[in-house]
Amino acid sequence: MEESNEPTQSADCCNWRKTVDDLSSSTEKFVREDPAKAIGLALFGGVLLTVLPVGRLLSALVRLAFALVRPLLLVLGAVKIYEECQKNKKP
Repeated sequence: MEESNEPTQSADCCNWRKTVDDLSSSTEKFVREDPAKAIGLALFGGVLLTVLPVGRLLSALVRLAFALVRPLLLVLGAVKIYEECQKNKKP
């Protein structure tokens, strides 16, 4: 019995949109109820993002990922060669 994934994907998409809409409406409600606290939290978030070296951290992660790609491909190639050699040895 085959089942289609389309209704599930559509439901997931709608759930995602509903979650974003709920977050947006709750944020708007929070700002309307307590604007001073909302401004304070926004200021704190902005200062935190300014103080933390977010750009440097992201660039370091990207450089690390690119540096590890070559050795990873080499190891994966060696594993595949070993597997093929083991297949050829079996009668």
